[in-house]
Amino acid sequence: MKYKLCLFDFDYTLADTTKPIVECFRHTFETMNLDGFDRERVIKTIGLTLDDAFLELTGINDKEKVKELIAIYRVKSEETTIQNTVLFEDTIETLKALKDNGVKIGIVSSRMGARIDKILEHLNCRRYVDHIIGYENVLTHKPNPEGLIKALDYFNCKKEEVLYVGDSYIDAKAAENGQIDFVGVTTGTTTQKDFEEYNNIKIVNNLSSILDVM
Repeated sequence: MKYKLCLFDFDYTLADTTKPIVECFRHTFETMNLDGFDRERVIKTIGLTLDDAFLELTGINDKEKVKELIAIYRVKSEETTIQNTVLFEDTIETLKALKDNGVKIGIVSSRMGARIDKILEHLNCRRYVDHIIGYENVLTHKPNPEGLIKALDYFNCKKEEVLYVGDSYIDAKAAENGQIDFVGVTTGTTTQKDFEEYNNIKIVNNLSSILDVM
């Protein structure tokens, strides 16, 4: 295979996390008596950091207030996310095919890496992922490429040896900013037309199609 390392986003790339994310935001809005909860708006923020998502959804930019919202969200997330996250139907077969061909696999996500680790353990697929870089592992988040660059350093890979796969324009921007090859997968809320505005090797409709690029 051309690439020695394949990096993935998590939410809407490897797994459908709609149900727990919507529930966590709903709970936070209700707990804090916030108006304007909208399921579709919440879904469109998936892929953002929680800081940016709450700013987008509430307009609140007071850092201490946002910290309070995030704390409530994370308590609820601990209760609901692991049990309610579902892998896409071709996730396991894609990861297994990559591993069988000697490709290293990493995750670079705006979600807490420790939570991703627990989700993968629960879904019995942690063995396919060699390293996880999450929210807590970087100082600057996507579309800044810090997480991607950290992954390159961890695996001791050159940029031309790496492919990043993501479902969001934010992932596309991060790859572009890091000068790393990118494949957009339309399993999230970013459309093919949206992806066409960014540098990409290919735009695919499902995860297993990336094997044709590798």
